[in-house]
Amino acid sequence: MTTLNATSNLTGMGGGEEVDTWNYKWNFFFSVILAAILSISAFLAVVGNSMVLTVVIRHRGMRTRTNLFLVNLAVADLLVGAAVMPFAITTLIEGKWIFGSARGTFCTINGWLNCFCLVASIHTLMYISIHKHYSITQPLGSHFKLRQILGMMAAAWVWAAVSSTITVTGLSSVLYKAGTTQCGPQYPSGLKSYIFHAIIQVTNIFIPLIILTYCYWRMFRAIRAHSKRLQENTTMEQDIILAQQKKVTITLFIVLAVFIICALPFHLYATYTTIQRDKHFSPYLNPIAYGSLYMNSALNPIIYAFRSPSFREGYKEILCQTPTYVISDGPMGTLRTRALHSNSTAYSRSVSR
Repeated sequence: MTTLNATSNLTGMGGGEEVDTWNYKWNFFFSVILAAILSISAFLAVVGNSMVLTVVIRHRGMRTRTNLFLVNLAVADLLVGAAVMPFAITTLIEGKWIFGSARGTFCTINGWLNCFCLVASIHTLMYISIHKHYSITQPLGSHFKLRQILGMMAAAWVWAAVSSTITVTGLSSVLYKAGTTQCGPQYPSGLKSYIFHAIIQVTNIFIPLIILTYCYWRMFRAIRAHSKRLQENTTMEQDIILAQQKKVTITLFIVLAVFIICALPFHLYATYTTIQRDKHFSPYLNPIAYGSLYMNSALNPIIYAFRSPSFREGYKEILCQTPTYVISDGPMGTLRTRALHSNSTAYSRSVSR
């Protein structure tokens, strides 16, 4: 393995502050392989999430409450693929930040978008779990109204914007740090900055994860209890409803599990760089941590394709350019696909909703 080349230059930033501007050149094969993986992921994130949005927008029957939350996720993932990952790929190849100064406008925008997309994603997952928890544990109660669903969707974006804006203008400033593939907040060095990082970590990681864990635990308990009751006294309609709720819950749990797996290296890296007194780290930690997080943006559309026949048929319609179908999550989770110019139904089958 070739050694890492680096040149050092300490420049004054005004007020006597100095910034370490080491220019790292990662191992050639490491840079090429990771850049290729991220390039493929960026392409899949843009194309896949665009198709998710197209399917939901194009077919009225796909605009279920759960699918509206998935639109939130798709928009966040699309932003990552189109507006965040290209910066990381270029920086990885060049070995340094080439989009202006280390504290310039593009650097600030990049740092803001990184935080914005991550927070929007995890809070959307949190609201999805709250919505499904209520619908499964209170099956006879009134469901969330559309305006409440839209309110939760908006809340995810508003808090993401607040967190990101505080990051770039509040207690911490954004800059490009040596050995990284993106701009981000300064490493905490004083009590004030440690308090700020603790607030961000608690509100955007620990609280959502606690809520997610509780909701999914309650959901699976409720599903198991319903299954036992239905074994003794069941009807076809109840059985179909339970099967649908169980399938959609498992699908959403897979989405959550994949997100946690991809985000875990990033959160471990963020925690390590926060508590480590010596702020000089291996330049390979940051690209791996952020690369794993970015790759998650390409995976959700793939999960939907495997788990949801309605989304799968929607993808086929887009790719094959056959706009003669109406795709819908019908009552009790039935996908109905019919030719627009025909009165007959082509076929019908069960999907998760």
